[in-house]
Amino acid sequence: MKRYMLWAVMAAFLLVGTVGCGKKEIEELNTKLTKAQKELVDTQARLVDKEKEAADMRAEAERQSAEVTKAKAERDKLKKELAALKKKKRR
Repeated sequence: MKRYMLWAVMAAFLLVGTVGCGKKEIEELNTKLTKAQKELVDTQARLVDKEKEAADMRAEAERQSAEVTKAKAERDKLKKELAALKKKKRR
């Protein structure tokens, strides 16, 4: 949505700028357009970095979740063994 709005604003500047502006105004608008495009590229690069970071965090969370599941299974196994030993000891 932001990208759409940015392009719409830039298109409006270009349309309005070429209709009633002189060379100086056109150059200013082109400078603004260039700056906006650079900001867009920078923002997209930051987004890619954040997406990579999120993927890394997601993978770490899944790894930790697997470790927790494994530990719980081991705990349950040990509880059963302990209960069996207690039962055997009572006899």
